Amino acid sequence: MKKAAVILIIFNCILICVAWLMVLYTYPRLPQRIPIWLDFFGQQHVFTEKSPLFFLYILTQTLFCGFFFLLAQIIASRMKETWKAGIFKEYMFLTLIFVNLIFIHVQRSLILVARRIEMGVDKFYFYSLFGIILILIPYYRLRIKLARKKQELDRLLKNPMPR
Repeated sequence: MKKAAVILIIFNCILICVAWLMVLYTYPRLPQRIPIWLDFFGQQHVFTEKSPLFFLYILTQTLFCGFFFLLAQIIASRMKETWKAGIFKEYMFLTLIFVNLIFIHVQRSLILVARRIEMGVDKFYFYSLFGIILILIPYYRLRIKLARKKQELDRLLKNPMPR
């Protein structure tokens, strides 16, 4: 696996560990009534008694990351060109970092709403993370095109046409 992909996997693991630490540390310190749903689109917060439902987001994040990692490995292993598989893995793991940041932001917002420090999700930050994920799509398409042209150029330089 390429060095960049390994570094991105390490950062994803760090984000998951930080999220777990945040949730495990704050759960015993939360008030008896906690939100389990926030106002993303003008909806009301949904409050409930403190329960293990609070861990639903972190469990979903962990399972999602595991599934995303396996899916990236499976798809990359079926690609014919190894250079393209490497770029694909980088794209998937970089995207996963921003997905992790979305999950962490939601969990942090739940904690702060429960403690009545904030009113909800910071929508600008929340939607900015989605915007970054969307920007990564054309960026990696461009990287694939440039890598393909470099491959063709290297092939032509190795085997020049006879005159």
